[in-house]
Amino acid sequence: MPHDETSLIRARRPSVVKIQEEEQIEVPAGLNFFAKMIEWAPLLCFLLIDNATYAYTAAFGVVVLQVFVSYVQHKRGEFLEWPKPLEIIFVVVFGLLTTLAWIYQESVETIEEYFGPAINAGLALGFFVSWLLSRPVVRGYQVDKLGEERASHPILVHMASWLSVMFTVVFSSIAVIGALWPEGDWTFLICNLAGGGAFLTAYKIYPAYVKNHTEEMAALYADEIAEWEAKHPELNFDGEMA
Repeated sequence: MPHDETSLIRARRPSVVKIQEEEQIEVPAGLNFFAKMIEWAPLLCFLLIDNATYAYTAAFGVVVLQVFVSYVQHKRGEFLEWPKPLEIIFVVVFGLLTTLAWIYQESVETIEEYFGPAINAGLALGFFVSWLLSRPVVRGYQVDKLGEERASHPILVHMASWLSVMFTVVFSSIAVIGALWPEGDWTFLICNLAGGGAFLTAYKIYPAYVKNHTEEMAALYADEIAEWEAKHPELNFDGEMA
């Protein structure tokens, strides 16, 4: 497939295409299914295992397994970036909680009580640090979807940065609410509404906004876009890339 004829929204990296065409490497469908199946497995450990210490350990083991599966997918050409910032966040958070659960087994119930706030605080910190390092969590998914060059478009860089700040604020707020009012009748509802609203905004609302206001956003980054177009004359940006 010629590079300049590749659809923007269905773009595949030339390097991956070359590998798959020349070496005929195929990503097993079962591997992709398994990867999706274990995405939420760490949280299921706490529903299936009564002993909190063992539950933390199992969850950490599943997270490490996720990173390994992601590495295999990366080597097969599925992902350009590895490890993803979100994977690093989960390894650090669950690794820390597992360590604390084993060291302070007599206080494991207290650790379990603040499990939710700890996870959300870890996510908030991870999103914030990755944003500070100019490698927002969202950008990793943009790169996998569009390739490094397309994902470097100023509007997409703006989206990744803005969504990282949004997730940092939301997860921080959820962590604080959960820590201050862990037993509140309305805590669960508010936290889930906030989290659900953040993901809805990231996956649907804000991308739709960008698609409908591409020209207005382009005017805000006119100089940066001109520089990007000069570097990548064979590429064009449209709202479908969002």
